[in-house]
Amino acid sequence: MKILFLNGSPRKNGYTISAMKCIEKEIHSKHTVEWIHSYDLSVKPCISCLQCRPNKSCILPKDDGHTVWHKIRSADAIVIGSPTYFGNISGPLKILIDRNLTAFEEIAASGLEMPIPLHKGKKAIMVTACNAPFPISQLPTQSKGTLQAIEIVLKAGGYNILGSITIDGAASRNELPLEIEEQTKTLGINLQE
Repeated sequence: MKILFLNGSPRKNGYTISAMKCIEKEIHSKHTVEWIHSYDLSVKPCISCLQCRPNKSCILPKDDGHTVWHKIRSADAIVIGSPTYFGNISGPLKILIDRNLTAFEEIAASGLEMPIPLHKGKKAIMVTACNAPFPISQLPTQSKGTLQAIEIVLKAGGYNILGSITIDGAASRNELPLEIEEQTKTLGINLQE
């Protein structure tokens, strides 16, 4: 099983990636794990030319976006994490996802038919960290909006979303809360079953 971790955080030691690493710790060594850090990539934004439809490669000059397309397509499971930026995912992660729309779903050239999910039944987990404390973090302009943005992508792809992790009040914390570590352990185990 190939499990892809798509990290939208600029911080390599922040709470988003820390929770994702806790999930990774639970994955058996017989599985392949690959990380993509959106802030480390060179990806041009989508220009909505629609040339990738119905199922073609992006026509923009070759960059890291093309490589990620193949990795998303070939993964058996995916973990997507992003810090909360005004109720949404980080900019580099958004650019990466926009460029790789056809890695998640097949869209007819006319755009008039329903998109076909390409990852039906594959497992997924969502992760976010938010500076706002609970219950403020649950507002649409906070972590709830971030998780909804990730969920839209995963549902379009047909993924079975096992759950989500939200680290509330991240700015006032010194470490991951124990309940978050327990949640990541359970999700990590379930991801490979």
